[in-house]
Amino acid sequence: METEVEERVNSSVVLVPHYNNVEGLITTLESISHKSGIDVLVVDDGSNKSQVPVLSVLNQHTNEGVSLILIHISENSGITNALNLGLDYILQKNKNKFVARLDCGDVCVANRFKLQENFLNTNNKIDIVGSWVKWVDTISGEKVFSNKPPISHEKIKRKMSIRCNMIHPSVMYRLSVVESLGKYPNNYEAAEDYAYFFNIAKHFRTANIPKFLTKAEFNKNGISHIKRKIQNKSKLRIVLKYGDFNFHLVYGVLYNLLLIALPYSLLFRIKKEIYR
Repeated sequence: METEVEERVNSSVVLVPHYNNVEGLITTLESISHKSGIDVLVVDDGSNKSQVPVLSVLNQHTNEGVSLILIHISENSGITNALNLGLDYILQKNKNKFVARLDCGDVCVANRFKLQENFLNTNNKIDIVGSWVKWVDTISGEKVFSNKPPISHEKIKRKMSIRCNMIHPSVMYRLSVVESLGKYPNNYEAAEDYAYFFNIAKHFRTANIPKFLTKAEFNKNGISHIKRKIQNKSKLRIVLKYGDFNFHLVYGVLYNLLLIALPYSLLFRIKKEIYR
C-alpha cells in the first residue's frame, strides 16, 4: 500500500473509496467545498492501470481548502477492506475529529460538511448525523427517487430493523465512535454499512438533518444492483443479529424476505412510487 498526501490539520476527513471510476471521483471532488479546510482521503482499491488516480491530476479538481490524501492498494479487495484501510489511516494520524463519507459519482451541496460539523459541535450527545438524499440517474442526470429517513434517534433506532436509516454517503460520525466500536464488519457482503450503523445506533445517539445535502449516483452496475440478492440476505442476517425482538424486527424479517423473493423490476417501480 502506498500513500500520497498533502498534509494540513482539519476537523473533518471525507473517506472516499475508489475503484475504476476516475471520472466519477473527479465529479465528487469538484463538489467538496469547505472554507475552513477539510481533508479528503481517497482509497484506490486496486484499480486497473488506466483508472489509477494520480494526486497531481486530482488536485486540479479540488476546491480551495481541500487537502487531498491518496492511498493505493495494490490489488482489488472490496469496498469493506478499502473503507477499513482508510479508517486505519485516519486512526493512525489521529488528527481529525469527524469522519464523513462520499462515494465516487456522488455530489454534495457546498456547505454540507460545515453544516454537519456545526450540528455535531452543537449537539454533543449525537455521535453520527446523516441527511436526506436524492438518487440521480448517471446517464440522464434526472432524479430517480429520494429518501427522507427519520430525523430523531428514537425513530432511527426503532426502524433500523426494517431498513438502514443512515444513508451511507450522507453520514458524518465522530472518530471516537470508530475508536469505541471498531471498523466496518467484513462478514456482511454488500451491506457493511447497514451492519455498522445498526451497531452504532444501539450504542450511540443518531440523527438526520432534514435537508437534501447529498445527491447519490444511481448506477445499475453498482453493488446494490449487481449483488442485490446477496445484499438482501446480508440485511436479513443483520436484522436478526442486531434487532430487538419486537414488532419492527418481525416486520423487518418479513420485509427482507419479500425483497429477496420479488423481481428487481417490480421493486424498483414500487420504490419510485414511494420515494418520489
